[in-house]
Amino acid sequence: MSNNSESDKSLSTLIEEIKLELLGYINSKGRLIKLDLYEKSGILASAMGYGLIVLSILAVFIFFLFIGLAFFIGELLNSLAAGFGIMALFSLLLLLIVFLSRKMIKNAILNFTITFIRKLEANDEE
Repeated sequence: MSNNSESDKSLSTLIEEIKLELLGYINSKGRLIKLDLYEKSGILASAMGYGLIVLSILAVFIFFLFIGLAFFIGELLNSLAAGFGIMALFSLLLLLIVFLSRKMIKNAILNFTITFIRKLEANDEE
């Protein structure tokens, strides 16, 4: 009887050790996934920040280009108001084009984001 009791004790001890090892593995795997997510989020945020900076500079450039064109057209027509009016209508036309093609723009941004994340994953697997 003592032999059966010892084997039950060692079996329960072994099961307890396996359970502790499994919990440790699960905790480690969870931390690894969390760190991987932090890394990918950081890379994506830095790329988006860079894109935002470039777009801001481009917006300022386009703003001054439109102002310059408004003055140029105003000088040609001998009316600054007409020059600014024409550029305002042109800006409104651009806004309408962007509004009408919003689905295409959203899909392009979505596809770019998915491609970017897949490239990150491919780099992780190498």
